[in-house]
Amino acid sequence: MVLGVSSQHNEQVCSVWGNYHYKTFDGNYFQLPASCNYILTSHCSSSYEDFNIQLRHQVENDEPTISKITMRLQGTIIELTKGSLSVNGQIVTLPFSSSEVFIEKRTSYISVKAILGLMAMWNGDDSFMVKLDEKYRNQTCGLCGDYNGIEVYNEFISDGNTLSVSDYGNLWKLDGPTEVCKEDTVPLEENCGDENFCHDIFSSSVFNDCRGRVSIDSFVQVCMEDLCHCNSTSGSFCLCKTIGEYSRQCVHAGGKPEEWRSEYFCPRPCPASMIHQECGNPCTDTCTNPEIGQVCEHHCTDGCFCPPGTVFDDIHNTGCIPHSECSCVLGGQIFASGENYTSSCRDCTCEHGQWNCIQKDCPQSCSVEGGSHITTYDGKAYTFHGDCTYVLSKHCATAKQCNDCYQIKHAEKLTLSMFSSFLKQCSGTEFTVQGDLVKCGVTETETCLKSVTLALLDGANVIKVDSSGNIEVNRIIAQVPLFTADVSIFKPSSFYIVIQAHLIGLRLEIQLVPLMQLYITANSAYQGETCGLCGNFNNIEADDFTTIGGLREGTALDFANTWKTRASCPDVKRNFENPCSLSTENEQYAQHWCSLLSDPSSVFAPCHSEISPEVYKANCIYDSCNCEKSEDCMCAALSSYVHACAARGIALDGWRDAACLTYTLTCPSTTVYSYKMTSCDRTCRSLSQSDNTCAVDFVPVDGCGCAEGTYMNENGDCVEPASCSCYDSGKIIPAGERISKDGGSCICEQGRLSCTGVSNGEECQDPMTFFNCSSASPGSTGSECQKSCNTLDMACISTECVSGCVCPSGLVSDGKGGCIAENLCPCFHNGVAYQPGESIKTDCNTCTCKDRRWICTTNQCSGTCSIYGDGHYKTFDEKRYVFSGNCEYSLVQDFCNNTTGTFRVITENIPCGSTGTTCSKTIKLFLGSNELRLTDGSYQVVHRDLGEEIPYQMRTMGLYLVIEANNGLTLIWDRKTTIHIKLSPEFNGRVCGLCGNYDGNANNDFTTRSQAIAVETLDFVNSWKLSNCPDATLIQDPCVHNPYRGAWAQRQCSIITSSVFSTCHSQVDPSPFYDACVRDACACDSGGDYECFCTAVTAYAEACNEAGACVAWRTPKICPMFCDYYNPPDECEWHYKPCGAPCMQTCRNPSGHCSSQIPALEGCYPKCPPEQPIFDEDNMKCVTQEDCGCFVDMLHYEVGQQVPTSENCQSWYV
Repeated sequence: MVLGVSSQHNEQVCSVWGNYHYKTFDGNYFQLPASCNYILTSHCSSSYEDFNIQLRHQVENDEPTISKITMRLQGTIIELTKGSLSVNGQIVTLPFSSSEVFIEKRTSYISVKAILGLMAMWNGDDSFMVKLDEKYRNQTCGLCGDYNGIEVYNEFISDGNTLSVSDYGNLWKLDGPTEVCKEDTVPLEENCGDENFCHDIFSSSVFNDCRGRVSIDSFVQVCMEDLCHCNSTSGSFCLCKTIGEYSRQCVHAGGKPEEWRSEYFCPRPCPASMIHQECGNPCTDTCTNPEIGQVCEHHCTDGCFCPPGTVFDDIHNTGCIPHSECSCVLGGQIFASGENYTSSCRDCTCEHGQWNCIQKDCPQSCSVEGGSHITTYDGKAYTFHGDCTYVLSKHCATAKQCNDCYQIKHAEKLTLSMFSSFLKQCSGTEFTVQGDLVKCGVTETETCLKSVTLALLDGANVIKVDSSGNIEVNRIIAQVPLFTADVSIFKPSSFYIVIQAHLIGLRLEIQLVPLMQLYITANSAYQGETCGLCGNFNNIEADDFTTIGGLREGTALDFANTWKTRASCPDVKRNFENPCSLSTENEQYAQHWCSLLSDPSSVFAPCHSEISPEVYKANCIYDSCNCEKSEDCMCAALSSYVHACAARGIALDGWRDAACLTYTLTCPSTTVYSYKMTSCDRTCRSLSQSDNTCAVDFVPVDGCGCAEGTYMNENGDCVEPASCSCYDSGKIIPAGERISKDGGSCICEQGRLSCTGVSNGEECQDPMTFFNCSSASPGSTGSECQKSCNTLDMACISTECVSGCVCPSGLVSDGKGGCIAENLCPCFHNGVAYQPGESIKTDCNTCTCKDRRWICTTNQCSGTCSIYGDGHYKTFDEKRYVFSGNCEYSLVQDFCNNTTGTFRVITENIPCGSTGTTCSKTIKLFLGSNELRLTDGSYQVVHRDLGEEIPYQMRTMGLYLVIEANNGLTLIWDRKTTIHIKLSPEFNGRVCGLCGNYDGNANNDFTTRSQAIAVETLDFVNSWKLSNCPDATLIQDPCVHNPYRGAWAQRQCSIITSSVFSTCHSQVDPSPFYDACVRDACACDSGGDYECFCTAVTAYAEACNEAGACVAWRTPKICPMFCDYYNPPDECEWHYKPCGAPCMQTCRNPSGHCSSQIPALEGCYPKCPPEQPIFDEDNMKCVTQEDCGCFVDMLHYEVGQQVPTSENCQSWYV
């Protein structure tokens, strides 16, 4: 650890300036008038060369200037001239970034920063400097010397021989292949010039802070040389350049020179509205980034700067303006300060370069697309392959109503009438929307939405629409349009049916072609009062998986299984199969057509600025691979994006010209005309069921119908029997389609179901009995309304009588084929049943099962933001995204529209693959007056002049370094690419950056620095850049770029979905972690690929551990951890702990008390013996109490050593 790192680094700097003056790394000054090409500095004393920098002078207007600089930095060749900049032979513009270098314009200088540990700056004229990392000490050669810390040796004195400046220069002259460059000998007169005059300049008061930092004598000598040998016609050229270099050297040494230039002495003109400063902040505050100067790590520099109180207008590039006059940018359009814009749900005003927005109450939509993709009102998207009828959305009681109801239900002397009045509040029956999801293919993952049922006003009106477009109202076939006081039902086109419930503000849009899809739009009056698969509509995406029992489930599967309406349906099982891995041909088809959605030149592009196509593209690829009828599923997915765009007011006319044109063609006529048309036994339904119309005696009529031998299907077309659908218990099964029925498999053939393996449905487990609807009285519901422990609180909406097993009166289904008393029903969480009275821990709360509901403590828990691997981010509000950018970004800070914050966390991305991917490897934590730099597995602490002191603790816990600050921030770092940031609830809504704003609403997590809400990930992340680096761009899928790695990546990463982690699959959804693992394993192709894989699997193991599922997944062959390295010979003190160890007594934590906010962390832990019971984290060994010493403000003091409080440290603890 380096505590209080000094800004002094002049001993690491070699510089060139003015009249051919040079200063070596070791502080030797010399003058070499020369115009040939010279090696300034090069990496020597090694079999490889990290860098080589050459330069050439020329004379312009009698003044020497640097005409060309050539830099070779680990294979990257950079050429700088006054007119151009090229990298590897290609002309580039600034800023420029690659995996090796970053080049930018910083005030008056061009800055080149190399990842190898080199920085160079050129003022475009005579001044050039190189700063080297200390790892290159005694490894350089060239005019800058050997960097050994000793002046003269071994530059001008070597092996006892003394070299002249010209002889020394000739050693490093390097001609081109066809060049023979000869220097003219220029005799330099010695001991001339006015020494007193020069001494007075450098000892003047403007350089008071430079005294003792930079040798005045050296610069006095240089000054005298300038007075003697300067050929400039301006007279003051050489002297001004040397004074400027002295000022720069003073800054390198940690000083702050004052203004020494004037209008008459060495003036430096600046553009309009800017002023010259000798020691200004090189990180210029701008309209789009007005706070970059507060986190600038570069020392001050000379140049032209904006006056105090102004910022640089980087939007119009017109110079410096007051911050209050800054414009705002939205969607490429510029808005002046004070201008407004209005969207459907926000009214915004541009103020001080940022948007000040007022959120309006708006309806929100929930969708069921592709038969499995569900998006909640709050924007949570998940995939669920259901096989039952589910509550999609219903009006549920608020938490307060349910609590009141619960209290009254358990009150003494409760009358039935009292309870009934509250029951209506708690049951929430204004509306219920149910969806029938069924398996519609050979595979378990091919599911379809077959029908939608809407129940209004406590079931007074029940409307059912099936995938064929048939509509029933209260069990009676209805024709549309249908208009009543309560509801309107109509078909705006043959593809859609719209149901509008006027009184309650609910609209259903049901798509029929090519697949049934559903869009539910609920009025804002229902915010926080809905439940079901569509979530609770409270603008908090993270809690959408909350069940009726009151707990949030860990996975979509366990959540959705709780919303079945039929007790007889089994729970859906987990399936991690990727349908695109089953057929290369299907995958190529899907990639070809679905990529149209994200193609910037396609017909879908006009909507990209409003709605990101990435989720729709992913669903499209999945569905196209998954379906037997790939085109239908592909076209349905494309239409889903079109529908979403239309909802935002963007019409994508002509999209079917590019795909799915077949649906626009006129259907062929299949009917015939007859004067005596009969419908008896002329429908497809009559092949499956008896035709009730045959029993009706009526006068023959003429009209169009089906010819003898053909049958009318559900679409009104006449078809052959082989094309007829089948009808079973109210369901329509298309011809040739398979369904699961009674444990067997059935296929629709010739209008009839042909089944194999069907069990006898009349066999029921005792005490259940079989209910046969064929002999039941009208209005019977059968097993459709059989209550189970999971459905006790759901009102039964009966659309038909369903034969099946039912429990005796007074009992309910236990979900396992048996019956149970209601009061014995358990509570459920993550698919596990808990008996009444049992308690579990969820986050920082304890929940107890009582009357089938969870009663939980109400502690406010901390939020967590995580980044890991190849740019995978999860915000505090649980929004996930991926991006790769080679820059510094604000990860999280509480300096949001204020200057009174306490911390900033900055991440710097470093490339880790040939595809342009990056890994976050450097973290900077600005905590009050301290800066903590985490990089390369270690850390530095730098004391700053800004901010107040915020106490913090730092400790090692297994693999991780943990920093815990008193302001409520905890940072957990694995010393590589994984960072977890935990914030106390006090920071709710008070932070900003890549981690979002921590307000519970994931939909606004993409709030930019200017307070606009971005649609695209790149627009969001680019707004939080800190340095003037290029914008991050879209990175190609690394598995597409490196197809040879795809199979290896999938095979390795399958451990996440394998039985190894089976105990965690119900706690934490493995799908996003598996996808991230495959991406990273494909991306890291420049070495360290196995490390990328291990990091990705570790991320899932961490999530499992925090959810309470400890998995020991490492083996000697899979990401092994060699804890034995720390064991002394023949001892076994260190052991691997997959889920951490109990809080230990350490030298930094002698009490052995750890924060409850810090989870158990994986890693190597010692089992300290009784004679050495304390763990020394810094030296990684067990020690005695006396060997620990004291820690005060993170500083270590030995026993007996004086501490800053002037109190003698007498014992091992403070």
